[in-house]
Amino acid sequence: MASIVAAFSGIFTKPRSLALFQYTTVRFRRKPRWLGTAKSKLFRVPERKKQIAEEVNELKRLHNTYRTQMKAVRSFLRDEVEASKLVSRAGMVLQTPEEEEAEWQEALQRNDEWNRQTAAVRDERLAVERAARKEYILERLVAKEHREADKREKVEQLVRAEKEQSKTFITSENIDKAIELALVQPTSYNFALDRDGNIHRHGDTSATETNKAD
Repeated sequence: MASIVAAFSGIFTKPRSLALFQYTTVRFRRKPRWLGTAKSKLFRVPERKKQIAEEVNELKRLHNTYRTQMKAVRSFLRDEVEASKLVSRAGMVLQTPEEEEAEWQEALQRNDEWNRQTAAVRDERLAVERAARKEYILERLVAKEHREADKREKVEQLVRAEKEQSKTFITSENIDKAIELALVQPTSYNFALDRDGNIHRHGDTSATETNKAD
């Protein structure tokens, strides 16, 4: 028990207690509304504060002035809207059926003219796009033909090289001659290479240089 008291006494020293109080639980300034009314204030009727007579009269005057001004603004806007409606209706009434038809035909002609201009611009744009697309496709085809030609050339070179090498292949016709040649001229792979690429065979005092270009 004494150790516990000593521990807490060490915590609640002046600097540490100040630091501890800085991290206390945060409380709401007002009680949350979902908790309801406290029992001590359930049947309490708050006293209504009385205002000064001069203040009440000034507030009434300002409120009446505001209502009068807003009423005047609404009336003015209403009159403007009604006047604009009357002007538009008068113009429509004064316009004869022939004038309406002429105005409609003029609107149709203007629309057709706009459509023709838009179609001309669209056709020009599509023509340019088709030409660019055609040129792009031709370039791709030419590039593909070049690639195929290079590929065929590489294949032909490989075939020619294989044909040249096939002359040295051992077949059933020349196998006897190849055996006799191997017996007469044996090949020894017992050799060493120095740093310069020279071949040193067993029992050979002279060094043979290799083809360094290879």
